[in-house]
Amino acid sequence: MVGPRTAAIRTGNTSTFTLKQRRLHIVLLDPREAPYADREYVLTVGKTEHHGRTAADGSLCHEVPGLSMGELLLKLPAPEAGPRVEAAPEPPPRAPPPYPPPVFDRDFPDASDVTAPRDVTLCWDLQLQSPASFDGDALRAAQERLHNLGFTIDGERGAPGPRTKAAVRAFQRRHGLPETGQLADVQRELIRQHDA
Repeated sequence: MVGPRTAAIRTGNTSTFTLKQRRLHIVLLDPREAPYADREYVLTVGKTEHHGRTAADGSLCHEVPGLSMGELLLKLPAPEAGPRVEAAPEPPPRAPPPYPPPVFDRDFPDASDVTAPRDVTLCWDLQLQSPASFDGDALRAAQERLHNLGFTIDGERGAPGPRTKAAVRAFQRRHGLPETGQLADVQRELIRQHDA
């Protein structure tokens, strides 16, 4: 939540308004867990639209209205086309034609438009909510932050289990912490990585 701000009003007086906004920080990784670095994106929350490029670590960060839904579009360049088939050298004039005859891209002049690679846009519907507090429910708070940071705990919300321990160990490994699998050992680092 952003702190109070002061705004001038036409009467010359000032008033303090509390704007319900939150800081949204997202890290985008491809299926191989490489960051989507320096990619164009559009983040829409309510009527607020943010345009930009992802950072080198695939992240983006914005103050957004305190609404519960949004959308993120990530534009990726067209995949590189495969190798083009070049024409074979013409056979000598007295040689018989090859059988079967070779087929080349130039034989299909209208196919170049159909097969030309196009840019790809990935789209995510976002459900935005503030994570649980460590003061209220530490287990749920840790699981939500692990999930938001990309560590899967499928089906174990609110109950510790083997997937939660595996996610904690993976988080510890990624951040150079001793691998204990204990939620209590990662609370500070979760807050630093997720809430900062």
